Amino acid sequence: MKRSFSLSLACACALASSAFGAPRFANIFTSGAVLQRDLPVPVWGWTDPNATVTVTLSKDGIELAKQTATAYETGRWMLRLPAQKAGGTYTLKLSGGDDSVTLDDILFGDVWLCSGQSNMEMNYDWGLTRGKEDMETNQLPSVRTFIVPNATAATPQPDIGTQTWKPATSLQNIRKFSACGYFFGAALRQALPDVPIGLIDATWSGTPIQTWLSLDALHTVDDDYANRVENRRKQIDAWDRSCPFERQMAEWKATCNAKESDPKGKLPMEDGYDFSTWKSVELPVSMEEHIAPSFDGVVWYVRTVELDAGQLAEANAPILNLGPIDDCDIAYVNGQKVGETRIYSANRRYKIPDNLLRVGKNTIAIRVTDNGGAGGFQKDKAGKMVLSLAEKSSVPLAGTWACFSYIPPDMPENLDKPKSNSLAACYNAMVRPLFPLAIKGAIWYQGCSDVGRHEIYDDLFAAMSADWRKGFSGGEFPIYLVQLAAFMQTHDNPISSAWAAMRWTLMQIGESQPHCGTAVAIDIGNHTDIHPKDKKTVGERLARLALARTYSDSSIVPCGPIPQSAVRTGDAIEIRFAYADGLKTSDGEKVKGFQISSDGKTYRWADAEIKDAAIRIVSPDATEVRFAWDDYPVCNLVNGAGLPCGPFTLPVRP
Repeated sequence: MKRSFSLSLACACALASSAFGAPRFANIFTSGAVLQRDLPVPVWGWTDPNATVTVTLSKDGIELAKQTATAYETGRWMLRLPAQKAGGTYTLKLSGGDDSVTLDDILFGDVWLCSGQSNMEMNYDWGLTRGKEDMETNQLPSVRTFIVPNATAATPQPDIGTQTWKPATSLQNIRKFSACGYFFGAALRQALPDVPIGLIDATWSGTPIQTWLSLDALHTVDDDYANRVENRRKQIDAWDRSCPFERQMAEWKATCNAKESDPKGKLPMEDGYDFSTWKSVELPVSMEEHIAPSFDGVVWYVRTVELDAGQLAEANAPILNLGPIDDCDIAYVNGQKVGETRIYSANRRYKIPDNLLRVGKNTIAIRVTDNGGAGGFQKDKAGKMVLSLAEKSSVPLAGTWACFSYIPPDMPENLDKPKSNSLAACYNAMVRPLFPLAIKGAIWYQGCSDVGRHEIYDDLFAAMSADWRKGFSGGEFPIYLVQLAAFMQTHDNPISSAWAAMRWTLMQIGESQPHCGTAVAIDIGNHTDIHPKDKKTVGERLARLALARTYSDSSIVPCGPIPQSAVRTGDAIEIRFAYADGLKTSDGEKVKGFQISSDGKTYRWADAEIKDAAIRIVSPDATEVRFAWDDYPVCNLVNGAGLPCGPFTLPVRP
């Protein structure tokens, strides 16, 4: 008897189950999908090895194309349907033996991958500002969204988890989808009313770029990554699936405890611990400053605080304030854990339970782990290190602490479920299974987790771009980036900002690597939140780039001013830009945000003025010029379209 699956039954095939059996489509193909127009369309799935399947494309009951394929020994089959013009709706029918699967409401249009970390992942439920009402009320039936389920893997996976395409016709359908991606797609739809838009959300909060490209691609980046990839491959080859991860972790913790224990077997947070061999350090300070320039590992910090009966009587909901700590910390008061944080930029505010503080000596112990880059306390945050007893009663904690440091053995990793920041982990489970899907392009909002590593980021992005373009069908498709928004502190004097350096790197990638571009977001930041809530502006600026550069709409200004050169003209510097027609300030005041240097080391603020489509700074000796070079810069340079100029640094040429 012939069987016919509904879509829901076809998608119910679990990824972990055998690929063999009744024919099915890969999980990216569901009813309501958008397939790439004007290109041969790869379609694939699974069935019994060596079995034959047929895929038929129809519209309004009329058969337009039929292709047949034979499954490999793995059970995977693949074929390519002929290119179709934009429009719909279509039906895809998969047949094999006595079984069939039918997908309906299929559109042909432009498919865009939306990928990156939390700022791309951020959705309606994260608390949007501008654009929230649009998501609540818009009806965009020809904009379709698909969320790739979060997953990691140590090796490339055959398929993604089960999910369905959803039309942007209700808040319920789109509220979990990337807000940035949604506004990008909505802007494209408005400009291209006859072209359906498909948006695929493959994102994971907090992930570095190294998780989004293959081990093969990472191997090409530099010698360090080549060594790390080789070590990873050896780890995978030696993977002992018979040894439970829990046992590995217990052994690792026992090793760490042995290093941290004193001769009596006590741990640093426990009463009676012997601190006699520990060193002293003045906090706040980074690990690199008081241990070693490249130190990554564990440091315990301990000090005692004397409290008298009067202070204790006044205590009301006391809080241990420690400021931001990079990367992770666990805090104890009098041997009891009061808090733990794994976000490097977050201020630590730990509530102390009632009756935990006592008259006399109180011991505060903090175990800090740094996994890479800068680590420990921030030197300029002494005022945030306070034991708050009551509204007007507190004890400063900046000052002398005892400390002990060591480098622990590598933490075992559960290779069944590797960490999302692991080499190629998200690529293996969330990108590679989509190959060789035909797409129009990609948008990329990532970089926060790589701040401080800007010098290697362009090589990583180039390797990722080549990786994706090789895997997806679509040739040298465009990838548009977002420059990180303003975040953290505004400084009175020029500083060496890792955030500014990363923003400039992202802009240089967009303007130097093929088929790219970078949307500036410096003007929508938040001092205390790394996730700006205005994702409509970001999405629309990405769409500007795509419409101007991919869709060749010459009427659209793609972006704000992009610096081209800084040239000396007599006793002045002239900074020239692309996309600088109508150069002006956003607030009508004088130009803000320029700095100059005569030695490449120390910088000073510079008075700048607009001269037609250029900036002029009077300085007879400056050799470098910077703009918006701060964590949270004050800057106001825009072009006639109102699009901002982002951070940059340039040498002054003769």
